[in-house]
Amino acid sequence: MLDLAKVRCADFAACVNQDFEIATKGAALVLQLFEARSRPAPDAGRDPFTVTFRGPAPMRLPQGIYRLSNAQMGEMEIFLVQIAADQDSSTFEVVFN
Repeated sequence: MLDLAKVRCADFAACVNQDFEIATKGAALVLQLFEARSRPAPDAGRDPFTVTFRGPAPMRLPQGIYRLSNAQMGEMEIFLVQIAADQDSSTFEVVFN
């Protein structure tokens, strides 16, 4: 399992446009990593950053902890928040402090 305390923005940036599968009991749900953006802050142990995922338009997920897996990064449990949805896609964000 990926150690989220040690992960950096660059780790996710290397996976932009890659698929991340959400573990479910039913059909596989797939999000694509759209963006990894650094949010530099003074006196932080690591620079905070956000990652943004996009999924299919009808996808709706309540905010919460989800187990995601990616071929390059492996498995992780992260807190996803849906921040947008329109006729083309659903957008989810993760904030790392």
